[in-house]
Amino acid sequence: MEKMKFIYIFFSLSCLRYASMTYIQAEPEFDLLIFTQQWPATACKDWKKHDSSHTCVMPTNVDTWTIHGIWPTKFGTIGPAFCNRTWLFDPEKIRPIEDQLEQVWVNIFGGTSLYSLWAHEWSKHGTCAAVLEPLNSELKYFSTGINWLQKYSMSNILKEENIVPSNTKQYSIVDINKAIKDKINVDPVIECKKEDGESYISDIRICFTKDFKITNCDGVVSRKMIGDQSILTNCKTSKNIVYPHYNKKSFYVQVYKLVSWLQWFTL
Repeated sequence: MEKMKFIYIFFSLSCLRYASMTYIQAEPEFDLLIFTQQWPATACKDWKKHDSSHTCVMPTNVDTWTIHGIWPTKFGTIGPAFCNRTWLFDPEKIRPIEDQLEQVWVNIFGGTSLYSLWAHEWSKHGTCAAVLEPLNSELKYFSTGINWLQKYSMSNILKEENIVPSNTKQYSIVDINKAIKDKINVDPVIECKKEDGESYISDIRICFTKDFKITNCDGVVSRKMIGDQSILTNCKTSKNIVYPHYNKKSFYVQVYKLVSWLQWFTL
């Protein structure tokens, strides 16, 4: 009986040791870090498209690019993701930078928790990025996003080339790509949401090696040829891109003007 107990204990310890070794060996592997900035006006448009009752919580400056996330990614695939489901997001860990995050890493989905975007990004991407020492805590992960936005703000980069939000003017994807590449000297990814035959700019992604050097985003999405230009994008290349200006009251203003005009016309 004692011998059987010894065998059971030995077997149990061996299994635990094997599980521990397996966990270590299963450390997430990835090639790049993708830093994604999103255009809130397009994100809001897409959010409302799913449900007309949806509302948006926009940044204080509605015409500013905000952070979507930092995503560890393998070439030619998506992920890894959710690398440690037991490492739950803790709002207390990001208290020192919470005010900044509310301005630059905005959850535009009205009716959802203030923390829902941050919790999602940490659980899905942060727990994978955490194998790198500079990203191995919530505070480090989210602080890195803030620092990268300050250095690589798409709002500033595009504005310097007179590419600004507009509800009347559209832009060439070649010009947008050139404006970014001329500034950061690497190829970004330009992502669009498609609606009613138009391409609305939604995300701009720039890539970093695991030692935090900015690099081309090849291997993330396929290139498209536009004339003699090779661009990493999912946007339609046959026409220009919509870079919408968000105006919450624009619809009501138009209705008010129409009603006022009708009242004047019928006097």
